[in-house]
Amino acid sequence: MDIYRLSKKTLFTIFGAILFAIVGAIISIWLLVPPLPKSIVIATGSPTGLYHRFGESLKEELKKEGITVELRNTKGSVENLQLLSDPRSGVDLGLAQTGTANVTDYPKLASIAGVFYEPYWVWYRTNSFKKDGGFNSANQLKGKKIAIGASGSGANLLTRELFKLHSIDEQQLTILEIGPDAAKDQLRSGEIDVVAFTVGLEAPIIGQFAALPDVAIVDFNQGEAYSRKLPYLTQVKLPHGNVSLQYNQPPRDIHLIAATAVLVGRENIAPGFVNVLMGHLYELLKNYSRMQTPGEFPSNRQLDLPQVADAEIYMKDGPSFLYRNLPFWLAVWVGRLLKVIVPLLAIGIPLFSYLPALYDFRLKLTLGKSYVELKGIEQKAFLLYRGDASANDVHHLLEELKRFDMKIDKLDVPTLETQRYFDMRAHVNVVRLRLYELLQAPIK
Repeated sequence: MDIYRLSKKTLFTIFGAILFAIVGAIISIWLLVPPLPKSIVIATGSPTGLYHRFGESLKEELKKEGITVELRNTKGSVENLQLLSDPRSGVDLGLAQTGTANVTDYPKLASIAGVFYEPYWVWYRTNSFKKDGGFNSANQLKGKKIAIGASGSGANLLTRELFKLHSIDEQQLTILEIGPDAAKDQLRSGEIDVVAFTVGLEAPIIGQFAALPDVAIVDFNQGEAYSRKLPYLTQVKLPHGNVSLQYNQPPRDIHLIAATAVLVGRENIAPGFVNVLMGHLYELLKNYSRMQTPGEFPSNRQLDLPQVADAEIYMKDGPSFLYRNLPFWLAVWVGRLLKVIVPLLAIGIPLFSYLPALYDFRLKLTLGKSYVELKGIEQKAFLLYRGDASANDVHHLLEELKRFDMKIDKLDVPTLETQRYFDMRAHVNVVRLRLYELLQAPIK
C-alpha cells in the first residue's frame, strides 16, 4: 500500500470523468459558442442607396477573413428587420434606420453598432412654393403631392411621424409611396412637388437630385426641436456646397435632421464574429461620410435595440488581448474555448475541493458496512458461549470469519487511512481468539 494507491475501478472512474469533461467541453463549445461563419447574407436596401454601398464595402472587408458575403436588396429598414426576425429567411445581418425598431416587436434582435448618419432629405420644386416665398413651413404642404418613400422604408415611417408632430392631416395631401429613384423623374417633370427620403450623403441618388433644375433642399432650422421630440434623430449641419460644388447645392449652410443607420443581427450572433465585424467597422468608418466627424462611427448612441454585449465591450475596451496578440483564427478558437472552460473551472475547482471529503465518506461507509457484518459474527459467537455449542458450530463460524477476513484483505485503503484498516483487523482477531477459546473449552 502507498499514499496514492487506487484500484483499477477507481482509475477507470477518474479517467472516464476526465474524458467526459473533455467531450462535454468540446460539445459545449460547438453548441454554446457558435463558430465563425463561412458565409453570411446581409439585407441592405435599394441598389442605388448607401445601404447597398456600405454592404459592398463590408463585403470586401470580410473577404479578407475568408467570409463570403451575399447582399440582398430590399425595400429598406422594416423589411430588413422582418427578414432578420425570420430564421428561415437566411439573412444574418441587416441595416436599419433608428426609429424603425423596438424591443417588443423584435425581441430576438440586437444592435451591433451605428455605422453612419442617414440625413432626412426633403427636396422640393421651387416653382411649387414660389407664391409663398419658398418652402418655410410644413403647413405649406397642404394640397401638394409628396413622395414619402416606399411602404416599410424608414423614410416613410419618419415622414408620417413628422406629419403627426405638425398635426398635418394626410387627407389634405396627395401621398405617393415610392422611392427616390422613381420620384426623381416625376419631380423633374412637375408631376409631384416634394420628395422625402433618407439616405447617406454619398449615395449616388443625391448627386442626381442636385443636378435637377429649380429644385432645392429644405432647411430644418428647427432640427434641435425635432431631435428632442424624436430622440433617435440628430441635427446635423450641411455646409454650403457639400452636396455638389458643381451645382452649388446647397447654396448656403443649412441644417438637416438625421437618423442613424445601424448594423443589426440576431442576439445569439457568434462572439468571435462580432469581434471581426467591430475591427473592420472601425477601419471602414474612419472617414466614411462627409456628414460625420472623424471617429464618430461606429457608434452606440441612440440605438433602438440593445447592443450586443461583445460589441459594447469592444467599443469600451478595444480588441481583447487575444485579438491583439494572436493570429485571428487562433484568437477565435481560444476565445471560444475560454467561454466554456472558465465557467467549468469556476464550478469544477470547488467541486474538486470536496473530493477528499467524499472519498473519506465512501471509505467510512465501506468500513461501516464491514463492521456491521463483523458484529453479526461476533453476536453468533456470543450466543455459542451462552448456549450449547458443538465443534461443528464453532468451525462453521470460523469459516465465516475467514471469508470475512479475506474480503477485508482485498479492501484498497490508502496509507493515510490504515489506522481504520488495522483497527478492523484487530477486531477480527479478537473474535477469532474467542472462537479458539471456545474450541479449547469443554464442548457438549
